[in-house]
Amino acid sequence: MQNEICIKCSKNKDCESICSALELLYKINKEQKIKDKTIMIRKISRQLNLQDAEPNKEMQELSDKIVNKFREFNFIKEYNIQIGYVISYEHKNGEKTIYADCRKLTESIKAYLPYDFLITFYECNTGNMNDNQKKILMYHELKHIGIGEKGVKIIPHDIEDFKDILAKYGLEWNEFNQEVPDIL
Repeated sequence: MQNEICIKCSKNKDCESICSALELLYKINKEQKIKDKTIMIRKISRQLNLQDAEPNKEMQELSDKIVNKFREFNFIKEYNIQIGYVISYEHKNGEKTIYADCRKLTESIKAYLPYDFLITFYECNTGNMNDNQKKILMYHELKHIGIGEKGVKIIPHDIEDFKDILAKYGLEWNEFNQEVPDIL
């Protein structure tokens, strides 16, 4: 399939080797800081028709630490609840800024993915958060996971956020340059 980058490529044909556009994408992935990388990858990805998200091992490691530290998440290990972690470069805004979301996967999607839930962090909105804010954000997203009579389920906020998060970390824990404690 020809695309804008391949048309500009000196080979200008369908090729089986890695083209210069993909080599550039790999180089950016290795060398650039995340903010620069996000902008450049988004531009090149659109030209190559690539998806604007990727699995994220660091998010999984953070989640594992939080699940192991807080007893309220013991059920995740006990019931072997499988969670996938994705960083998305998509710009996710509505009436309010969406930093992350947690989704219960449908049975038809689970046929292709080995997860019960998918937690997505939106890099455009979380890129300015400090590490402690990201820890609280992961804690927040894990609170959406629950067990009901029919199995795993999504737990909605009890108010705009979860009451206990607001009580511990304040209403503006996710604001730019906000100092929050390290929950780990």
